[in-house]
Amino acid sequence: MTDTATKKLFGTDGIRGLANTPPLDPETLVELGAVIGSLVREQSGDTAGVLLAHDGRLSAEMIRAALTAGLLSQGLGTFDAGLCTTPALAHETRLGGFAAGIMISASHNPAGDNGIKLFGGDGAKIADEFEAEVEANMHAQPLERPHRQPGRGRRLDLGAARYRAFLTDAFEDLDLAGTRMFIDCANGAGSQLAPDALESFGAEVVRCNNTPDGVNINKGCGALYPDQVAARVAAEGCRLGLCLDGDGDRAIFIDELGNVVHGDAVLTLLGLEWKRTGKLDGDAVAVTVMSNLGLKKRLAKDGVSVVETPVGDRSVMAAMREHGICLGGENSGHVLFGEEHHYAGDGLYTGLRLLGIMNDTGATLSELAACFEPFPQLLVNVPVRNKPKLMSLPLVVQAVKESEVELAGDGRVVLRYSGTENLCRVMVEAPTDDVVQRLVNRIVVAVKQSLGA
Repeated sequence: MTDTATKKLFGTDGIRGLANTPPLDPETLVELGAVIGSLVREQSGDTAGVLLAHDGRLSAEMIRAALTAGLLSQGLGTFDAGLCTTPALAHETRLGGFAAGIMISASHNPAGDNGIKLFGGDGAKIADEFEAEVEANMHAQPLERPHRQPGRGRRLDLGAARYRAFLTDAFEDLDLAGTRMFIDCANGAGSQLAPDALESFGAEVVRCNNTPDGVNINKGCGALYPDQVAARVAAEGCRLGLCLDGDGDRAIFIDELGNVVHGDAVLTLLGLEWKRTGKLDGDAVAVTVMSNLGLKKRLAKDGVSVVETPVGDRSVMAAMREHGICLGGENSGHVLFGEEHHYAGDGLYTGLRLLGIMNDTGATLSELAACFEPFPQLLVNVPVRNKPKLMSLPLVVQAVKESEVELAGDGRVVLRYSGTENLCRVMVEAPTDDVVQRLVNRIVVAVKQSLGA
């Protein structure tokens, strides 16, 4: 059983919550911007610049303005890239020589939520140590302002030009002429960038949910709702369907028959293909505890080992760096490609990699994904009032122990809190659907009795 705790301010993927309420209220955000600015200035000097972007939520401008005020108070320069995907922001930060990048996004969350993801000058998500320093400095003594004059804020007119150039270089041999594609943009950050990029490789793109208005992001669309458009992919005669999440750092795919292909299937087929072609460094793939046992079994059959990590692409990235692994990710659709893509989750980049394999092998996505046979699995999110340690709750401990005894090693239980929402995630894998359902029900009842909202 997995039992995880959460940080005070930062969760598994930055800061996230209801917009215009703490910690995403203007007063806290100005202070947060100043704290971040102070730390960036200490590390990078007085001329450091910080790049900001957002995924199109209505609250983005308020959050950007408040953070910018704090950053400018520390004498830093700020640059606003506007509507931009998280991977594009990461690449623009690295390639543009910025000291840090800030993505204003709540990823797959509803439009009323928002959040902040921090990136270092190398385009990678900021280290835990930096987050800890931010938390330690929040609400402390008033920060010293080193300059009588504040920094200057600017608009970055280049947008995602460097990122687009990066994709062009990375896939210089990819020809999508004659390829009809379907893309659900989740009414988010990738609404223009992603389909335009696909068309630049020659694809004919059918666009869907690509008109963000500030409140329709992720609303019944995108990576959380691939079933909503799956039938259209087949009906439109598309070779591939791509469903982005709100900030574009992950994607769920749909094959030419209208079948949904989740992250574990993508990681399995990529791992096997790269093993076959000699591209899989270390003959290993990094995944989180939430990945399906079917992935491990199929990869092991071809001599590919699995390094298991806690939930979150940051944990996957850390394991990849530590073990020299070039491929990793999560079933949610985050796929990381190591040094070649600077360990940044990117739904569009993953789609282009899949299309490259399809071109090279002549196989359809349904044929490639057939290698993955999932173990029966069920994940249930239980709303909770608070988040005490799960192993301190007698009813929960008893339900988990009983379930693990019954599984006898032929399955598993994963129990963890969401790092971004007041939810307890209950996941069970077992040999049959009936066993999965029964064990999940047992544990959910115990969680509700102990923590139910």
